Amino acid sequence: MPVTEGAGHILKGVAEKGRRSASGDGSDLPWINGVRSGFRPVVAAVALGLVLALVGVLSACSTSGNAADATGGDGYGFVQQAAGKDFVPAGSRHAAPALSGKNLDGKAISVAGYRGKIVVLNFWASWCAPCRAESPGLASLARANPQVAFLGVNEKDPLPSARAFARDAGTPYPSIVDRLGTLAAGWPVALGLPSTVVLDPQGRIAARFTGGVLPEDIAPVLTRLRAET
Repeated sequence: MPVTEGAGHILKGVAEKGRRSASGDGSDLPWINGVRSGFRPVVAAVALGLVLALVGVLSACSTSGNAADATGGDGYGFVQQAAGKDFVPAGSRHAAPALSGKNLDGKAISVAGYRGKIVVLNFWASWCAPCRAESPGLASLARANPQVAFLGVNEKDPLPSARAFARDAGTPYPSIVDRLGTLAAGWPVALGLPSTVVLDPQGRIAARFTGGVLPEDIAPVLTRLRAET
């Protein structure tokens, strides 16, 4: 079950129990029996607020792949290889959406400038724990594959935080700043972070990873794309 769907079921249950406790004796809510009846509606409202907060946190940084399909990923010919890992056969690929902007230092940068190379495009943010976990591996993979272009897309981050993240992670490649999330909106990636997309030398989407990745996840895709040329 997707994270947001599961949280939705919890939210519905708590809301229903909150209504019952506000008008009844609270016997169907064991954890509230010790609370004076006058305060039971207040406690139920607090519980409801906590669930709402939980939904927001889980949807903000999620590894679920379902949201990616909701953004139009099905139109790119993805074939699932494993959970959160999709590949597109060469004959079914489509051109990647345009993506350009300024990097963390304010210099103009564009994905189109890497045409002719395999491109690994990683969508990340400093506030995303899985992004932090995957960053050392991505940095190592980039150093081990200098013929492959690596590019980050920093999502909804204060610029100082993004710069500090890249510096601390030792990221050897640039990142496009996507302050409002509008650049990523046109890509077949999950609403949560991180997501990684691999482009073939023709600028077509060849693979997608939803959630944190390891070098051993991406390396076989790079080998497969090199063999196509």
